[in-house]
Amino acid sequence: MRVVTDRPATPVGSVILLAGDDGVLNIDEQGAIRSTSLVQNFLIRTRASYVAAGYAMFAPDIASDLKGTQGYRFGKTHADDLSAVVAEARKVSPKVAVIGTSRGAISAVDVFVKGQGADVLVISSGVLLDHNKSASASTVGGLDRIRVPVLLMRHAQDFCKVTPPGDADKFKAMLSGAPKVDIVTINGGGPSSANADACGALHYHGFMGVESVAIAATVQWLKENLR
Repeated sequence: MRVVTDRPATPVGSVILLAGDDGVLNIDEQGAIRSTSLVQNFLIRTRASYVAAGYAMFAPDIASDLKGTQGYRFGKTHADDLSAVVAEARKVSPKVAVIGTSRGAISAVDVFVKGQGADVLVISSGVLLDHNKSASASTVGGLDRIRVPVLLMRHAQDFCKVTPPGDADKFKAMLSGAPKVDIVTINGGGPSSANADACGALHYHGFMGVESVAIAATVQWLKENLR
């Protein structure tokens, strides 16, 4: 299992960034991300912003034995893999945030429900609820086991059929064990082109054009809750 890492001289915390889609970054031996699609993922393309804000950054690939398998995001093996990344992140800075975007939200929830979790959970444009029997964070089950502060970030113009903005309100109600659940709504920006996929990274779904606003809001929330 390969992980891209970066860190400032004196980290104020650690963040683990979980990409969407199939999650396969295809990190090579030199630490380069070879996935032509996920290199543009919202969290992956903005990962340096977290380092600039003072956080050690960890962007894990999918473990080699899970690549190409179905439903891995819901499994205990995957949760254990991410728990190991959390443990490594704690060696750098004791306070750790797990941040998942789009389908990465499923993995983010999985590590809290079936693994060791971390100190806070952040989900952006998450696949939170079932739409047309699609897999989602809610179908991981055991949401009451999430007992840390949670941030749900959405874009008001997210047109992706499996991540409508209103799902954040419904998902918040399911997090009965969390001491607090905040929802932040981002506006503005826009698709990189007329042909951009509504569920892709270069659309409202991926906070295209307002990355700095979304990152600033996330970092501010981390300052207030990752203590």
